[in-house]
Amino acid sequence: MTPKTITAVGVVALLLLASLSFFTVNEGENALVLRLGKIVGDASTDESLVVQPGLHVKVPFIDHARIFDTRMQQLATSDAQPLMVVTKEQTYLVVEYFAKWRINNLAKFYTSTGGSISWAETLLEQRINDVVRAEYGKRTSDQAISTDRANMMLAIKEQANNIGKGQGIQVLDVQIQQITLPKDVMDSVFKRMATERKQFAEAKRAAGLEKSEEIKALADQKATVIKAEALMKGATIRAQGDQQAAEIFSKAYSADPKFYAFYRSMEAYQRSFHSKSDMLVLKPEGQFFNYFHNTGAEGTAAAKR
Repeated sequence: MTPKTITAVGVVALLLLASLSFFTVNEGENALVLRLGKIVGDASTDESLVVQPGLHVKVPFIDHARIFDTRMQQLATSDAQPLMVVTKEQTYLVVEYFAKWRINNLAKFYTSTGGSISWAETLLEQRINDVVRAEYGKRTSDQAISTDRANMMLAIKEQANNIGKGQGIQVLDVQIQQITLPKDVMDSVFKRMATERKQFAEAKRAAGLEKSEEIKALADQKATVIKAEALMKGATIRAQGDQQAAEIFSKAYSADPKFYAFYRSMEAYQRSFHSKSDMLVLKPEGQFFNYFHNTGAEGTAAAKR
């Protein structure tokens, strides 16, 4: 090999050795240096085992740097496997929650979970589920949802923080997102509500029809009374008119009976012979033709009178 080739190979080897010897830990992260699977550092304190953010050196090919995100993380209940709880009065509820947590003891976290975030979240979720079930089991639905909700959430947070200490985890907050009934129970509730609403609507319609019939009957009754009163009043007015007419006719008849008889006969003639085609079959000697027979001077005198 030429000197230049040897030099180039040496430079590449040095760069490779440097890349394997140095590692960087970013802000918001911590690291552990592992040597054959064991943490490198002073085992008397957990803090001395943790590598803080910055540029650090490790033994190449022997040491391995394992970097962890120590910022706040969020754990939420799975939509595929919702949390089912039973309240004090044996009511089933589906609870959805989220928890905020972070790694606060990296060495303990690694030794208890093998450094697996997913495994740590699985263990944490199981323990939080147990705490949530226990707290809901101590309360009725009304207490868990409204009256004692604040005390229940405080108890859940305290217990959740305690159960995470063994894993090197600090639970910062636990919040209930949603509380619903199980799907089969909810369907049953909706059906019952629909039935109740239908019965209520039918009862309202029946009450409306009854009220309608009552109003119609009252209106018919009032109409009958008004018609009867109108007929009675009309009959009274007609009787008074007939009486007044009879009095007028009586006065007129008393003033000149012959002229009144003549006038009435003329009206009868006019009504009887309204058209040329009208025909009456009567005896000529009848009283109806009295003024037809009395012609001449007597008829004229009678007409004048």
